[in-house]
Amino acid sequence: MKTTQIKFTIILGLVLSSFSLTAQDGNWYEYELENIKIDFPTEEVYQLDTIVNGLRLNQLYAQINNSTFIIQKLLAESGISDKNLSSLPHNRETLIEYYEGVIDGIKKQNEAENVQNEEIKIGELIGFNSLVYNTKEAPIVESRLLLAGEDLIMLSIYNPEESLSEVNEVFLNSLDLQNLNSLEQYSGQSGAYRIGYLLGQLSIYAILGIGLFFVVKLFRRKK
Repeated sequence: MKTTQIKFTIILGLVLSSFSLTAQDGNWYEYELENIKIDFPTEEVYQLDTIVNGLRLNQLYAQINNSTFIIQKLLAESGISDKNLSSLPHNRETLIEYYEGVIDGIKKQNEAENVQNEEIKIGELIGFNSLVYNTKEAPIVESRLLLAGEDLIMLSIYNPEESLSEVNEVFLNSLDLQNLNSLEQYSGQSGAYRIGYLLGQLSIYAILGIGLFFVVKLFRRKK
């Protein structure tokens, strides 16, 4: 059985910077999560930094009425040290498939019945906005996904309330990625390329093995 290690940190009232907007609850506060800036409509923002099954997840979250506002950042792919073997998206089609796979996992985890997906632009990047429903009337979660470099960034609002629609919109649109190290979205390789790369490696090992075999054989003959 794998061990789950959890490191829990609470940040209460720690405001990196703030500014006022005309919003339902008045002030908005800017927080930073590993070089990602995001605005929350409250000072009571918490941080959860956890490692589950070897995968690190870092998030900030806050509660407004019955809605929970979350920003999460995690590695988009784990256990791959050679970029030539990365299965991350390598074009627009595989990027959309990647997003759909993440949303399918959210849908299953929440035992939802329906999902409404929409491709969006965040600056020059392609993102994904999803509404996850357990009934046709109201969504149980709205999520916005963005792949940037080797990181998956996800904004979520659980139990989004119609009365907070303006607040929800400001939160989702306040994402600031200017300080990220990479905004690359097509850093992976196709399946065919990965197979060819592995075959090439095996061929090199085979050639080295054959060469070593003949060297040893020649050395023994001389004896």
